[in-house]
Amino acid sequence: MRQRLLCGGVLAAIAITAPAGASDGAPPDTVRLSLTASVTRALGDGEEMRQAEARYSSVRAAYLQARATALPRLSLSTSYTRTIRSAFQSSAIPSIDPFEPDTLNPDLEQRVRDLEEALPTAWLAGLGQLFSSTAFASENTWIASLGLTQKIFQGGSIWKAISGAGHALRAAESLRVDDTNEIVLRVRQAYLGALLADRGAHIAELALSQAESQLERVRLRREAGSASEFELLQAEVQRGNQIPAVKQAQLVRRVADLELRRLVNLPADVPLVLTTPLLSGEAVPAEPGAVDTTGLVAEALRSPSLIAAEEMAEAYRDAVSVAAADRWPALSLFANYSQQAYPADPLPTQDEWVEDVNAGAVLSWTLFDGFQTKGAIEAAKAQRRMAETELFQAREGVRQVVVQSEYDLQRSAADLQARARTVELARRAFELANLRYAEGASDLLEVADARTAYQIAQTNEAQARHDYFVALARLERYTGRPLFAAAAPQDGTDVPGRPTR
Repeated sequence: MRQRLLCGGVLAAIAITAPAGASDGAPPDTVRLSLTASVTRALGDGEEMRQAEARYSSVRAAYLQARATALPRLSLSTSYTRTIRSAFQSSAIPSIDPFEPDTLNPDLEQRVRDLEEALPTAWLAGLGQLFSSTAFASENTWIASLGLTQKIFQGGSIWKAISGAGHALRAAESLRVDDTNEIVLRVRQAYLGALLADRGAHIAELALSQAESQLERVRLRREAGSASEFELLQAEVQRGNQIPAVKQAQLVRRVADLELRRLVNLPADVPLVLTTPLLSGEAVPAEPGAVDTTGLVAEALRSPSLIAAEEMAEAYRDAVSVAAADRWPALSLFANYSQQAYPADPLPTQDEWVEDVNAGAVLSWTLFDGFQTKGAIEAAKAQRRMAETELFQAREGVRQVVVQSEYDLQRSAADLQARARTVELARRAFELANLRYAEGASDLLEVADARTAYQIAQTNEAQARHDYFVALARLERYTGRPLFAAAAPQDGTDVPGRPTR
């Protein structure tokens, strides 16, 4: 009777398989995380998304800089200059007394002689009076100017630079969408990986529990005299062989858990429960192979990543024209308006301001630059060829990924249809092996083989479910068709835990 009770306990342990992410008895600060919440956290708080936004902002800033070359440049400047010492000041010019003729002197010869003596220095006095109200002689100089510059022609580089920057900006916008899709895929894969690792650890722990129960049964039979020492040693060896498998499965679960935490920015010390039952028996449609995959390759060839590659190829084509523009002359127009004052006191009065207005054109042409322009053109052409080659490779890569994902989807769907039946048969075989051993009709090797087959069948079924959803996630990432969202089950309840930052 005691042996039958122990056998019933083993069978009950087989039938009760706690789903991955069970939250019974979880600490109060446990974070219950669904797949949708994981994606939301990764897109909102993840470093990967912040890097994508930073790259987009950098390209947008470059576009604004390129567009600025076609717009006029208006500048305002104001300056004040205090002259400490100047060659045109009175201290630097010999002192000359003002000439005051004596008109009442009756001596004509004396009056002529006075004129002759004042004549050699008369030009210096006139020069001092000429520069007394200019920047040369004024101690205080005020200038307020407004300048306008407009590039008219620069070999076509202005508009080609704007066009290339526009292509780069559209490429950055597509890459931002592609980065979002990639983050979503990585989070889904990490979530599925954590669920699979948790299921594998649970299966290994359950197998260890079954081996320990079997060992206890053999000990009881040994005490009753119905089991040999050899059978007891066999049971101990079987239980000992299961311990490394449990340790390895627990380590894999820890690594998968850390990867998911890294993507969603969760601390390692916060208890975590996954609530979306992607690997449960109800997570897969009744007909997993009935997924419409027609036209997926054509849709993938219009994915954001390929659109970005096409835009970058166009940008490099414009870069060739920009480099070739240095062969031609550059023409620009300018206009300046200024107000100037040279007061005797530090602050000028309104009457002391004078206007200065000028306008003109500048034409420059580099006739020989040591073949620098030729080298720039060759470099731009090489970058254009590289961009075109990368575009071709990207198309091939996307096509290959989609075809491989379609194959993985079909393979995993076929596996799922077979694995469910295999698990049921393996479970039934394990039950019968335990019953046969309890009745004395078999040995421990038969029980061990049945348990191993059951464990392998459970692992293969979980792996098939994992591969099925990963294939759907990849196809959705590259085509935009909501295949994963349509097949995935509804998320569990998300209960926010303690602050994660």
